[in-house]
Amino acid sequence: MEERTENPGGVLSSGEDVHGVPAVNEAPPEPPMGFLDIIYGVFFDPRATFRRLAARPPLGLAVLIFTLVNLAGALMGGLVGYRLTLPPGHPYMGMHWLAPAAPLVAVAGLVFQYVKWVVVSALLHLTAGLLDGRGRASGILTITALAALPALLMIPVDLLLFLLDTRGMTLTVVTAILGLAVFVWGVVLVVLGLMEVYQFSASRALLTVLLPPAVIILSGIILLVLFAAGISSLFPLNS
Repeated sequence: MEERTENPGGVLSSGEDVHGVPAVNEAPPEPPMGFLDIIYGVFFDPRATFRRLAARPPLGLAVLIFTLVNLAGALMGGLVGYRLTLPPGHPYMGMHWLAPAAPLVAVAGLVFQYVKWVVVSALLHLTAGLLDGRGRASGILTITALAALPALLMIPVDLLLFLLDTRGMTLTVVTAILGLAVFVWGVVLVVLGLMEVYQFSASRALLTVLLPPAVIILSGIILLVLFAAGISSLFPLNS
């Protein structure tokens, strides 16, 4: 029977644990991601980034990024809104009386973004729980906050349109197309984040995103039908 020898003083040799079994060299834990690392990762490697963030969601950094993105968007929206109240070449004509309201509209839009962020995160967390997801609320709050990052791409475009004094159909078409692209990009980021936070498959993560609006739309249709039926019963049409 082979005996295991110890080093003098009872110290085990290098590479052995307390039971004499060769120890497995475990990789050291990855350091937490910084501000710029998170932004770069969300844009260029979102799946791996969300995988790293899922273990310890940096909610504080996510809120900071979300705030900066929406502040920049609110500022640019206020500038564009102010410009639209002034007709070209006639600064004292048109809807110039609406110009003082532009900052208030921007602030209201910023507050709305915070409310929407919390409500959407709560709905996603509830839906994920109903689908047997196991994740923390801080995780989905972090993901939905970082999903706002693609909106940064709208800022230089809005600035260019502002400097060129673009109005009318051109402004509407450009902002609508880019806004739709940013929205789809954000939804994709949320789906990828749900896959990591709740350990979902792609189909289950997509269902988590689509189920709340589907339920809301269906409920609205049912209420509208019931309302129309009630009105028709109160005021029957003469045959």
